[in-house]
Amino acid sequence: MRTAARGGGLRYGAGAAAAEFATVAATFLLVFFGLIETALAVYDYNAVCTAAREAVRYAIVHSPASANPATTVQIQQVAEGYAASLDPTKLTVTVSWPADANLPAQKDAEVQVAYLYQMRIPFFSSVSMSLTSTSRMLVSQ
Repeated sequence: MRTAARGGGLRYGAGAAAAEFATVAATFLLVFFGLIETALAVYDYNAVCTAAREAVRYAIVHSPASANPATTVQIQQVAEGYAASLDPTKLTVTVSWPADANLPAQKDAEVQVAYLYQMRIPFFSSVSMSLTSTSRMLVSQ
């Protein structure tokens, strides 16, 4: 706040308030945008987990030994369908049929979904994170 002082000069107190506001506002906005980006990362990780889980459910019903077997591409398409909110160019789906450790005569279906997430916070360099989820279930047929 400017007030007239003796001798006709002005005192400047408003500059300190503006500097304090700039510091607090910048910190608040940084935390706010960081929180938003973290929430988006959690949302995308949830989509990756759901895609892996639903694709392995489809795979155990449509295993190579079933009456209506599915190809690896069909299982990958199921995973991509459940991850429709994600960028398909950054999504990797791997399907495998490992032997079950508890029942050696049986096979498991395993689906691994990986997604390259780009975290973007204003005024900071972009950070890449790999969001990965693996689901494994015993083949039902």
